[in-house]
Amino acid sequence: MRRKRLSVALVVVAGVFAVLAIETLENWSGKRETETPLLLGTNLWLGYEPLFLARDLGHFDENSVRLVECASSSQVIRQFRDNTIQAAALTMDEVLLLRERGLDLRVVLVMDISQGGDAILAQGDVQDLADLRGRKVGVENSALGAFVLTRALQQVDLSVQDVTIVSVEADEHEQMFLSQKIDAVVTFDPVRSRLLAAGAIQLFDSTEMPNEIVDVLVVRADAWEQHRSHLITTLRGWFKALQYLEQNPDEALRSVSLRIKLTPEQIRQSQKGLHAPNLQQNLSLLAGQPSPLEKNSHRLSKVMVENALLGKEVVLSDCISAEPLMEVSAR
Repeated sequence: MRRKRLSVALVVVAGVFAVLAIETLENWSGKRETETPLLLGTNLWLGYEPLFLARDLGHFDENSVRLVECASSSQVIRQFRDNTIQAAALTMDEVLLLRERGLDLRVVLVMDISQGGDAILAQGDVQDLADLRGRKVGVENSALGAFVLTRALQQVDLSVQDVTIVSVEADEHEQMFLSQKIDAVVTFDPVRSRLLAAGAIQLFDSTEMPNEIVDVLVVRADAWEQHRSHLITTLRGWFKALQYLEQNPDEALRSVSLRIKLTPEQIRQSQKGLHAPNLQQNLSLLAGQPSPLEKNSHRLSKVMVENALLGKEVVLSDCISAEPLMEVSAR
């Protein structure tokens, strides 16, 4: 009996030492990655679709990366700021606003650069941008909508004070416009393409503000190491999805069309309005001191300050990191 009790005691002691040894190694390495998935928030935008394509192709699953779909970018921002999600697909102007408010984050990927995908559409009785004076313009309650509208109105010596702003979330753009509750709307694909097909008039698009609307993937600094392997999985899946889009366009577009309710041909046309940099192009954009992306964000910051969209210029030198992409490239 004593021997049996002694054997049990030795097993228990050995188990305790094993646990202590594991914890010691984890503490020594400085990295103890969570087993919970990385929660990544997006709103509906054609440029973000490679994330969902990567998931559908099996490049990551909900045990590693969980995509959280929000009705609007303002919802994505709120959840990211509140730490409901750890990563988010945002525009650079939104990143600058979050940094101004003190949120510590890292920009790790340029997802796309808008080259016509963002636009101002109007009802048939609106002749041009100048004709927006006194009209109702639907704008999402986010930095991007205000930024696009401000840049457009500048062309005709108008300001946002010269129009009637109607706050409209992204998932309401189409319904509000088609029911003629607004005279114009600042929107983006897939809604842009659907409204154009319904007879909307395009007054302005992002080709007239080149390299100013850049979509990026950001991660909270406090989740940087905690979800490192999940982040690498996300990046690797993203580039595999881009490759699949290029090599198997018909199959890929059929998959995307089911999600965003555009025909494959409409998607092909919409793709002309954005550029998704590949891995090497991304490395070129994010690497360097200062990186090309940082230089671009500095110019954007100045424009936003000049138009009262930022209280002060924001520098992103400590927030842009090519390190995860370098890890993807090395494997």
